[in-house]
Amino acid sequence: MKKLFLCITMTALSASAFSSPSPELTELMDQWISIESQKGQLQRSWESQKNHLKQKSTLLSNEIRSLNKVLEQAKNSNDDVDTKRLDIIKKQTELEQDNEIVKDKITQVSEYAYALLAQLPPPLKIQWQEKLLLLKQESASSSEKLERLLTLFKLVHEFNDRIAINRTSMKVPSSDGKPTNILVTQIYLGISQAWYISDDGQFYGYGSTEKSGWLWWHNQDADIELDHLLKPADLLLLTDMVNNPTKASFLRLPIRLKAKKDVG
Repeated sequence: MKKLFLCITMTALSASAFSSPSPELTELMDQWISIESQKGQLQRSWESQKNHLKQKSTLLSNEIRSLNKVLEQAKNSNDDVDTKRLDIIKKQTELEQDNEIVKDKITQVSEYAYALLAQLPPPLKIQWQEKLLLLKQESASSSEKLERLLTLFKLVHEFNDRIAINRTSMKVPSSDGKPTNILVTQIYLGISQAWYISDDGQFYGYGSTEKSGWLWWHNQDADIELDHLLKPADLLLLTDMVNNPTKASFLRLPIRLKAKKDVG
């Protein structure tokens, strides 16, 4: 275009040296100037748009990189969540299996506790009967039942580690052969053996736990069972010493180390 312009200019100058430019030449020059002006405007507009588009492209590229980073983090997070979910499911399964084992053990120990109930000393048996009711409640949890069983056996250990005194009404055979209720003091030597004595010393006896349950032997039957004379005076003295420890002294009382027979 520049060459054409130069050629036209030179022609125009040569022509002007001889005559004025023709209308056609003047119109052609005006068109050319207009085109060059539009060309300059287009170039300036393009430069402006190009810089704007370049900035926008840079922003979009940065945003794409940020989104990719977020997606990668989300993917890793999902992987972690899936791993944790699997771990939780695995632990839950193990806990459920352990819980079933615990339930079976609790059932076995509960059955043993009920079987043991009859062999306990009467005062302890009463405590057990009240507390055993929880073991048959379906609404009670395994932890509640286990805690109750621990409480029951703790009572046994505590009772077995001391001499226990129990005042109660007791049915014993009278002189006419008919059972009668009298107030007695029962003295328990642990959970396996005991004696009882009435306040007047007229009624006395010996008790022991057997496979069939707790049994009492009365008066002369107690002497026969123990193979030794059980003196009411000694039992009254023992009762006084247990109630008043300052009066404690040595005292011999018969016990049975091995069951001979089951009588009631």
